[in-house]
Amino acid sequence: MHISASPDPAKVLIIDDEIGPRESLRMLLKPSYQVHTAENVETGLQLLQEKRPDTIVMDIRMPGMNGIDGLRKIREIDPHLSVIMFTGFGALETAQEALRLGANDYINKPFDAVQMREVIGRNVERTRLQRQSEVTGRELHELNERLRNELAQKERLASLGQASAEFVHDLSNPLTIVWGYVQILAKKLEQ
Repeated sequence: MHISASPDPAKVLIIDDEIGPRESLRMLLKPSYQVHTAENVETGLQLLQEKRPDTIVMDIRMPGMNGIDGLRKIREIDPHLSVIMFTGFGALETAQEALRLGANDYINKPFDAVQMREVIGRNVERTRLQRQSEVTGRELHELNERLRNELAQKERLASLGQASAEFVHDLSNPLTIVWGYVQILAKKLEQ
């Protein structure tokens, strides 16, 4: 089993139809992260499949498919990916719905740069730990299966060895009798 920190820089996908917040967030994150941007949910979903980001920051209100519908789609694709919802329309019901559907955080626009970095850092770490946990779980499951197969093979060999020993034992009794008769015949032939 091999556990190591990911050598790749963390990837953040920003999905927002407004160029101002999207680009300011991209510039804020670019020194620390590999940043990808999309101006709508459909493009964001395509980038999600291609780039496999560690965290998504997504606006709630967008034309076409909105952020809530996008969140539903993201959860179908990757239920463990961290998703941070943000919007300029801070309706409590919208935030509650986003959190109920599996958003990991909710931030209002305009965002505080320090807070945004902290929230993204925390969520990137969460996603990476979850992914590493999944990999480790799969590796442990595979190792467990291999050990079970080896144990079953050893038990079959031990059973075969036991059967062989019983066969040899069962065969040795008649052979002892036959050998005795052969020796008697040999003595009679010598006479």
